[in-house]
Amino acid sequence: MVPDLLNPINMPAIKGIRIPLNLYVVLNEPALLAGMSYPVMRTPWQNISDAGFSGIICLCDSKVPYNPYPLEVLFSAEMEDLHYGFPPINPQMQEELVREAAEVTKQEIEAGKGVIVHCMGGIGRTGTVLGCVLKDLGFNVDEVINYLDKINKLRGVKGWPEVKWQKDMVQKY
Repeated sequence: MVPDLLNPINMPAIKGIRIPLNLYVVLNEPALLAGMSYPVMRTPWQNISDAGFSGIICLCDSKVPYNPYPLEVLFSAEMEDLHYGFPPINPQMQEELVREAAEVTKQEIEAGKGVIVHCMGGIGRTGTVLGCVLKDLGFNVDEVINYLDKINKLRGVKGWPEVKWQKDMVQKY
């Protein structure tokens, strides 16, 4: 049975985090799965850990310049930021990175470990990886795409995807 995607009312509160603006939880089972914008200097990592998260997927730096202790960096790559509306310069490389990040995320989720995926705004790259993971977990692709669009509009941005390539990536995953 496929679990439910969370709406903001059902997302856990985390002290020091504005939900869903800075962090949005999409699943709470089989483990917590969330997207987030780039961490700020005073991100309350201990509170995030206490909420049930143990790992970070970073999609905007090849080596993370922050210390998320007690969370562990599970994957880090400098993916191309597509928020300007153009498709990737090297779509094959971007697809490989999305697939690698999604696979690491899915393995952690299936092991019962909470994971947070982030890029800069927590929208495009983050949504693409989250969408692929959700599809892999059995969610209907249209449901995933509509959910990601809706949750990002609730966060005060124009929605998801930022470019057609991101939606296409989730559809073909």
